Amino acid sequence: GGGDSMKTYYVWIGTFEESDFEQYWDNELYENEMEQWKKGERTKPSESLRCGFCREMSLEELDKKDFWFSFRPSLCDVRELGKDYIADLDEFQRKCKDKGILEGNVIWAVSVKDFPDLEPEICSSMYYVGKIEV
Repeated sequence: GGGDSMKTYYVWIGTFEESDFEQYWDNELYENEMEQWKKGERTKPSESLRCGFCREMSLEELDKKDFWFSFRPSLCDVRELGKDYIADLDEFQRKCKDKGILEGNVIWAVSVKDFPDLEPEICSSMYYVGKIEV
């Protein structure tokens, strides 16, 4: 943190098995095949190759976008989950509590600036906490 380097993120909390979470955010396969398709090297890849987050949010790509996440092997409270990234944990915990989110094992965030048209509430795999400055 510090000064004006604060950025605003959409933040979600969820509960995932490790392998499911991998499939949820890893969009590399789809993006690689899209690259090849754009160069005329292959047919257009199936939408079903997109990662779970991209499918839910109707996004084509995550590559080169500003996003971060933290995965824990077991459930923990939201403070513990957010402590690596979130500066104001009291405020964060309050926002979570307002939405009835008490714990999870995944915290996921994407930059508001990179995804200006995103509708964070349509995410069905995770609970949307709100816009958080990090």
